[in-house]
Amino acid sequence: MPVGRDQLPHVELTRTIARRFDERYGAVFPRPEALLSDAPVLLGTDGTKMSKSRGNAIALAASADETARLIKGARTDSERRITFDPQTRPEVSSLVLLTALCQGRTPQQVASEIGSAGAAALKRAATEAVNEYLAPIRARRAEYARDRGYLREVLREGNAQARAVAEDTLAQVRSAMNSHY
Repeated sequence: MPVGRDQLPHVELTRTIARRFDERYGAVFPRPEALLSDAPVLLGTDGTKMSKSRGNAIALAASADETARLIKGARTDSERRITFDPQTRPEVSSLVLLTALCQGRTPQQVASEIGSAGAAALKRAATEAVNEYLAPIRARRAEYARDRGYLREVLREGNAQARAVAEDTLAQVRSAMNSHY
């Protein structure tokens, strides 16, 4: 499952619980494997861990103007030359990485291109890259939002599928534990 580095302890806990259950009752649960993406850590616009509750994330539902405002307010540092160095320049490197991911380039290419143009140029590049990347997603989201009936049907079908999987898993657990009720 794709996760950020901060989710690794949760994946490991899940693996431990599955292993202990299977050792006691027999093989029931698969062991999840963490898949780290090209961006295992991406900071929020305030330089701390990205979180919706902190208001430092760019939501898919955000408009292009909201995205621009969030990125414009992102923390950087006072060094003029833009480099990709996550250890010593985490805030700048996070913006460089975000830009690179949206453009399908390497962070080093983005940093090299911006060079000594400074943080303002980096923020402009990041804003343009994010808005361009999210434009088709936002358009599709808006299209789906117009048809509430379709959305409700998709949710109903998804719930039914999830319920079926959960019921099957619970049946396997009950059988393994010899607790049919």
